[in-house]
Amino acid sequence: MADEITVAVRGAKEARAAMTAMDRRIDVGTVRALKATQQLAKTAIRSGMRGRPRWDHRGKSAHRVTKSSGPGRLTGTLSRGVGGVRRPKPLPGGGFQGGVGVGGGVRNLYKKRIEGQYPYVRPGIRKAQPKMAAVWVKNWDRATRT
Repeated sequence: MADEITVAVRGAKEARAAMTAMDRRIDVGTVRALKATQQLAKTAIRSGMRGRPRWDHRGKSAHRVTKSSGPGRLTGTLSRGVGGVRRPKPLPGGGFQGGVGVGGGVRNLYKKRIEGQYPYVRPGIRKAQPKMAAVWVKNWDRATRT
């Protein structure tokens, strides 16, 4: 006596298609969140580089800041070189990899020396961190919404 149980599953194709679409939406949301957090970090780092200039360029009676108070405004190639990864790379186990740093033709020795004397990257990242969690939550909520 063989007891047989037969099960008919309906909607398996649709369920598989919905899961694949959700997976794609999650990947898109992850890349969007990664780019948005990179932008937050980039703007926070650059805002930390914009201090008061040492000279007002108005002659001898103008305001002058002593050298011991920091570099004032970090401009030029160093400021313009702060940027993020444009195309985040997919990781083998899932997810994406991005980053923020200084490139754009700035020599590593110069970056290291200036960061050592007048830190601008670490304070900028600390300033942007409280806002980053909200960006990830918003993008992943949008991606997983059915």
